[in-house]
Amino acid sequence: MHVVLAELGKLRRYGMVKAGCLVTILAALYGFAPALARDGVQKTFPLVMNNLLESNCIYFFPAMIVLIGGCMARREYTDNTLKNLQTVPLSLRRLLLGKLAVLFFMTVGFSVLSFLLGTALCFALGLPDAALPALAEWLARIVAGNLLVFVEVLPLTLLASLFVEGVYACTAAAFVYGFFASMEAAMLNYYPAKAVLILVDPRCGVGYDFVHYSPASAVLTLLAVLLGSAVLFALVHPGQGLNKVKSPKKATRAKGW
Repeated sequence: MHVVLAELGKLRRYGMVKAGCLVTILAALYGFAPALARDGVQKTFPLVMNNLLESNCIYFFPAMIVLIGGCMARREYTDNTLKNLQTVPLSLRRLLLGKLAVLFFMTVGFSVLSFLLGTALCFALGLPDAALPALAEWLARIVAGNLLVFVEVLPLTLLASLFVEGVYACTAAAFVYGFFASMEAAMLNYYPAKAVLILVDPRCGVGYDFVHYSPASAVLTLLAVLLGSAVLFALVHPGQGLNKVKSPKKATRAKGW
């Protein structure tokens, strides 16, 4: 608990919350944009919320979660605070667990913000079918979907936290990882990013007669990812330090006049 409270205190000094809010706003605008198209399709609240859910799970939240998680670890070196934590002493496992807990709650917060933004845009446009039961259903779907994305990218988040020099590489990998979930194929039943959509997106696979998605396969896939993440976390040695960010070398002063 003390580690979590300490991490929450650090967030006030960082720009990660602002960056997450900006990404969430962009995801809401991207998901809402099709509602402005004049393509003959009736625009409704569920349709826009489904677009928002897909934009979160495919394009925005995978990379955002990995980036924020990796930067939370990277800051321990860039702010030169890790040496203070090691005198407590604080094991790497407890430190990472605290950061992951904070990242989990941040994901929930950004999910609620995403829903509120999408709902506000729908009400501003006067879209139908925004009754209270629909509001509750889509709030649950969006929060659940983004939390499953948290599980989906957990191995990449751990790698970005342990090897902080690879934060941006892991973030790019997370974006590509999520992007492939926009495709349709039977083998994607066992693709973690697609498994999220299979479980929370009611339109996943609708309109395609060559593919059948199985919720049971999706659950097993995400459980396998969670188990693999637990194994990776268990392999972290309690006394091991994070992969240090290389500090720039000081210029050697020339001797003589």
